[in-house]
Amino acid sequence: MNKNKKFDVVAIMSIIFICIGFTSLRVTNDTFYTIKVGNLIMENGIDMLDHFSWIGNLPYTYPHWLYDVFISLLFKVGRFRLLYISNIVFYSFIGMMIYFISKRRSNNYLFSFVLTILTLGFLMPFIVTRAQLISFIIFILEKYFIDKFLETGDKRDAFAIVLLSLILVNVHLATWIFFFILFLPSIASHYLTLLVKRIKKNKKDFAIGRLEGKTYQNAPKLFPIIGLCLLMGLLTPLGLTAYTYIFKQFAGDTLGIISEYQNTTIANGFSFFQYIFCFILLFILTDQKISLDDFFLFIGLVFMSLTSIRSFAYLLIIGSFVVSNYLGKINGKMTKSLKEKLDNIFHRRSELLTIFICFMIIGVGLCYVNNSNDQYISEKLYPVDATEYLKKELKGRDVNLFNGYDFGSYLLYNDVKVFIDSRSDLYTRPFNRRERDIFNDYVEVIKNLNYEEIFDYYDITHVLLYKDSDVMKLLKKDNRFQEIYVDEYFSILERQE
Repeated sequence: MNKNKKFDVVAIMSIIFICIGFTSLRVTNDTFYTIKVGNLIMENGIDMLDHFSWIGNLPYTYPHWLYDVFISLLFKVGRFRLLYISNIVFYSFIGMMIYFISKRRSNNYLFSFVLTILTLGFLMPFIVTRAQLISFIIFILEKYFIDKFLETGDKRDAFAIVLLSLILVNVHLATWIFFFILFLPSIASHYLTLLVKRIKKNKKDFAIGRLEGKTYQNAPKLFPIIGLCLLMGLLTPLGLTAYTYIFKQFAGDTLGIISEYQNTTIANGFSFFQYIFCFILLFILTDQKISLDDFFLFIGLVFMSLTSIRSFAYLLIIGSFVVSNYLGKINGKMTKSLKEKLDNIFHRRSELLTIFICFMIIGVGLCYVNNSNDQYISEKLYPVDATEYLKKELKGRDVNLFNGYDFGSYLLYNDVKVFIDSRSDLYTRPFNRRERDIFNDYVEVIKNLNYEEIFDYYDITHVLLYKDSDVMKLLKKDNRFQEIYVDEYFSILERQE
């Protein structure tokens, strides 16, 4: 085994241990409905209707139906433990992809390893059992094949891009729009460079300051590929949902209210600003040029991250391509003697063993610290005992339950009909065309404490919320509500006739 192969093995093992350390055992809210929806699809197929809210006749788009089925199958085999293991596997695979793609672009194994570890650290909050784990992998592969196609024009790369579009539209429909955004930087750079060259009457690519334009002979061929990718929206069991989903989503109010869709600030996105600081510092301390398409891509990803916290994940995984290209230019300026010294240090058996042991200890240590006292289902976050009370004591009664958004999926996972859950789009007017917006009514109660008219309209009979929430404190003062259950974290009120 040559020296580079030995370092690659150590890098892979280190990535796996870090991913084990960073992955949380705790199940998140979306996982519960994912399991339940997947089971429903396998039993009844896709009927484009909701079956878990007591508010009847709600249409449901099943935006990640294939992932739901996949997770349900895993759950049947190994319950929550297997889902936890699958998160580690996907996380590790993302890390290995970033490492090897970065290594190819930067031509420096050490730069790539450091970049990968830092990226995985920043990416940690996004590693949960959600369809985004698959879409992250798809976007990395898409960017890789787009760049390859621009270089070679190989039809196999074009086919891979179209295939990725087909997979994504069935696995995570809500992110399908981003698939097409990734084409734009290279296309914009190509045609802008062509325009500047024509104005200057110069056949060579141009440079303005530290920005350098570049044309791609195969850039025009991207347009038919984009067209084929768009047609993949027809190859789903969801009808024309692929072409209408994003417009309905933006027409609703969920984007401005749900935390992960909100603008990034110092308070909620400190990691984002740390990442940007590191990149700016790297750019200031070096004097390499950055290509126009990389500049467009990075600026676009930064803008997306500022407008939505969850988009920071895209900056991390796709931004690694930009950083890798830049590191490759730095590597090209390094002296041969410096490279040899680094090779001698990081290819010695003792150093490789030290790196492996360090990351093994860090990974195992983090795993122990993060998960030793944790459970798959936190009784602080989810009403475990309260749910059992509902199922036992209120069985057979007509219950119109008003419940918290953050644990609605746990309730439906336990066959309790809900007022709302984290399938937020389902409860908005653009998606269900109801007279009233259920999601907005929920927010009106929780944030503005205006419950009387809304409870009357929906004929709410019971309320299950965190016992210390503002709404619950207010309801307990209302003589029309009687507390029938309370535990350390949750309370159930019954509305009197």
